[in-house]
Amino acid sequence: MSKDRIKILMIYVGIFMVPCALVLIMLSNDQSAEDKVLGRWQEVSWEYEKIDKKREVGEENWDINEQQKYEISQGLVFHEAETWHFLPTGELELYNQTGLLSQLEWRIKGHGNILKLEKTDAEVEHYQIQKLDDNKMEIHFNTDLQVRGIVKMTFVKV
Repeated sequence: MSKDRIKILMIYVGIFMVPCALVLIMLSNDQSAEDKVLGRWQEVSWEYEKIDKKREVGEENWDINEQQKYEISQGLVFHEAETWHFLPTGELELYNQTGLLSQLEWRIKGHGNILKLEKTDAEVEHYQIQKLDDNKMEIHFNTDLQVRGIVKMTFVKV
């Protein structure tokens, strides 16, 4: 085999191997949704898509008050929790200002976009993960309170 053929072969191999190596490096450094959600998350806001407030034209205001939050969250597992602690064992501990409120089981489903919470008595709730990074988690759920709408819950990692 001539030196030119070897050189051309090496160029082709390099062209194929470099992108493959970059993809493998990117995949090995990417965290799964399960890994990203682990840790303590502090609830910072609840926002409701269809709030009855006067708004300026073009202004988006999803803010709700504590009474509306209470009404929306009736029947939900986490309704009084302020801090969520996701454990690697699949347990979720919910805390309020006085301490541990309850424990649930959690799983990430779908393509990493569904958070499933399950109580021991088989009460199951599903939330859509809209945003999940190292410092912020935003989940949505649908409510049928008065007018159907979406509630957006935002957490920051503590």
